[in-house]
Amino acid sequence: MPDELVAVTFDGQPLQARKGVKLIDALDEAGIHVPRFCYHPRMSAVGMCRMCLVEVKGPRGVSLQPSCYLDVADGMEVFTESDAVKKAQHGVLEFLLANHPLDCPVCDKGGECPLQDQAFAHGSGETRFVEEKRHYAKPIPISRLIKLDRERCIQCDRCTRFADEVAGEPLIDFAGRGGTLRISTFSNVDFDSYFSGNVAQICPVGALTTTPYRFKARPWDLIQSASTCTQCDMGCQVSLQSSQNELTRMLGIDSDAINHSWLCDRGRFSTSEVNNVEHRVTRPRLKDQDGPVEVSWTKALRAAASTMKRAIDERGASAVAVLSSASLTLEDTYAWAKLASDVVRTNAVDGAADVRIDGSLLLGNPASINEALAARRLVLFNVDPKNELPVLHLRLRAAIRAGLRVVEVNAVPTDLTSIVDRWVPIDPANLATTIDSVVAALDGDLDDVVVMAGCRDRALGTSLNTTLLGELLSRIPRAKVLSGIAHGASALAVGFTPSAPRGIRSSGGVEPSMSADSIVAAALRGEVAVLVVLDSDLMGLGLTEDELLSLNERTTVIALSSFESATTNHAAIVLPMSAYGEQQGSTLNIEWRHLRLGRQVEPVGQARSAWMIAAELASMLGDELGFLTLADITRELAQSGGLLSGLGSHYFSDGLDGPLFPLSRREERRTQRVLDPMATPGVASIERQGANFAAGNVIEPSESPGFALGIGEAPKSLPSVRSSVTAGVMELEPLTEGEYWLSLVPRLYDPSPGLLANPFLKQAIREPVLAVAPALAKELGLADGDHCRLVGAGSTEMVVRHAKDQSLFLAVQGVTPATQQLLGDQSWVKVRVEKSNG
Repeated sequence: MPDELVAVTFDGQPLQARKGVKLIDALDEAGIHVPRFCYHPRMSAVGMCRMCLVEVKGPRGVSLQPSCYLDVADGMEVFTESDAVKKAQHGVLEFLLANHPLDCPVCDKGGECPLQDQAFAHGSGETRFVEEKRHYAKPIPISRLIKLDRERCIQCDRCTRFADEVAGEPLIDFAGRGGTLRISTFSNVDFDSYFSGNVAQICPVGALTTTPYRFKARPWDLIQSASTCTQCDMGCQVSLQSSQNELTRMLGIDSDAINHSWLCDRGRFSTSEVNNVEHRVTRPRLKDQDGPVEVSWTKALRAAASTMKRAIDERGASAVAVLSSASLTLEDTYAWAKLASDVVRTNAVDGAADVRIDGSLLLGNPASINEALAARRLVLFNVDPKNELPVLHLRLRAAIRAGLRVVEVNAVPTDLTSIVDRWVPIDPANLATTIDSVVAALDGDLDDVVVMAGCRDRALGTSLNTTLLGELLSRIPRAKVLSGIAHGASALAVGFTPSAPRGIRSSGGVEPSMSADSIVAAALRGEVAVLVVLDSDLMGLGLTEDELLSLNERTTVIALSSFESATTNHAAIVLPMSAYGEQQGSTLNIEWRHLRLGRQVEPVGQARSAWMIAAELASMLGDELGFLTLADITRELAQSGGLLSGLGSHYFSDGLDGPLFPLSRREERRTQRVLDPMATPGVASIERQGANFAAGNVIEPSESPGFALGIGEAPKSLPSVRSSVTAGVMELEPLTEGEYWLSLVPRLYDPSPGLLANPFLKQAIREPVLAVAPALAKELGLADGDHCRLVGAGSTEMVVRHAKDQSLFLAVQGVTPATQQLLGDQSWVKVRVEKSNG
């Protein structure tokens, strides 16, 4: 529905503006920039700084008004260049600078500081104050990632509003009064938030800085390119910045369709692990009787190819298995999917171990993020946005504040449970009743419903998770589905996982049919001769150190990795892979949107892209993948007849996000990205100073394809929803005496090779804990802080923490190698509890 327009007059010019928007936004849209400090387009207006004062004509004449606080009205007359406005701006800046230190040459904000810019543009040019400026001890570490310089703070309230309104974690606030007013944390409580880095990005001065970037570079030293954060499948749009072939920082870009400029700290500070060369795999190596030996690429690839060929000849194609993390680029994923299915022809492939749901349910009637947040009802099914898709958690909070009605369906509560309309706990003893309760919570409003479906709880098996979701969707037949899976969109789209819909690839190759757990179990039994592991650690699948050693004795492990891990330490062949920021490419996010990945630095050592390694191996195995460049892969995907028909980087353009797939899903309006110099000063200032803001496209402009199939052409073989799902809800075997249902849920900072290589984030890794309701803890004789042993398929020890909000489950918080040993092949894992002495 088009916006209603009203007639206004800005500086004597008659114009039209959208009714109801803030005056400051209407002026921006008219090309009239009003200086501001406190205003941010994604937060509430507070009128704190008074820098945006303009003259507005009213019944009593002309008066100064804060433009961030007024809504546009019909007939409004506004003056932004009058003497009164200029005098007000001079006065505000003079008072702000009265106690502001003159340390621009050593301030991290120097060169991209809105206060600096506006002092030049709107200040008087000299000061009347000669008194000693105010001094505070500095810097104050308010968290391990953020430092506060109180002398520079101008009390704009941006950081405190973000913490309270956007993140819902009011851990910083104003303290003191008058001249002693300052930003402060609470006693003995750090600003320990998943989203703390955002306050440094939106700070209009150098009061809040990040520890990893502090004193690292100046804006004029940096180059940047548009890219996408790949720490989860949210697809947050970022500016990736570097200096002297080293990634320096990542800043959020305001994509209206995706992240609204926000980033989580796991993504924002992931550049530090890429730079940590000591933890990177830099050269190919082979293991002989004396240990690992660095070799040339040719020798390593020949060894890998001959090992795979010998296994195929002697034991058949299924003796070669491929396991991969789901964080590869789309092009890497497709290349390895084609190598496994068309060249090796093995069915032992899983490129998305965490996807424990039938992909046809996610692809049948997909919703975009904006559609989900604008629906009348949203159902969150087995998903925890804060720990799996953190920025989506922020967008959900904003949507709920704006009136979105949400029904949450989880085994145990999440951080959203307290603010949703209804929480429906999944009851293993009454699964059918659970589905009935979800449908009843929708109050008969079934016409505009989006179901966001995930695999949060690792204790639920693939079959049960799929059947529950399939039954729910059969009861809401017109519902759209948004994937809530943290990693796996690219693998699902190209058929690189057994969870992908049948026939998603039309090449005629062998389709995956063995899960990661099945592949590892077969390898431990000696049924797999060669196990190729891409950018993953086998201990992350629940193997113990002894099991990993045993597997390497029975199986030849070929590890392709960016980071060192237990798997690379024991593998027979290790091949270095390019890391994030070291290669071009693209990716898909949870709404199946095609997004760019920019190459900002050269690969460390001799690292190569995974698709190049796949192409070389295919050639040495006596076959060809049929592509030599990224453009070749894009052309093949575009002509595949599957989900990605019509794919091409020609859909990327400056200021626009990539398209949704399938291409028949047209968006009404692909909104322009916001590069507000005040909202994202670190991006805009670098662009303004002449540095390159590259598109980061998959295909260079000189290679623009002439094969576009045209927007609107739907894929020819996309499976229909629920095509492979059996209707009805299975019944679980009841608990026996001493058994309890397990809930195993991830946390954002669960250990991984990349996180362990990050010097600034690895301290955030915590040991898993067992959350137990007080009543159940009393029954088990477990006090808060006790140690206990859980016994399932395996066993592990952990600390007990009392939790008020759940009573059915023994809830383990933290997915680690130790906790994954509890999992077996049950539909829902059961465990026993043994008290230990710790």
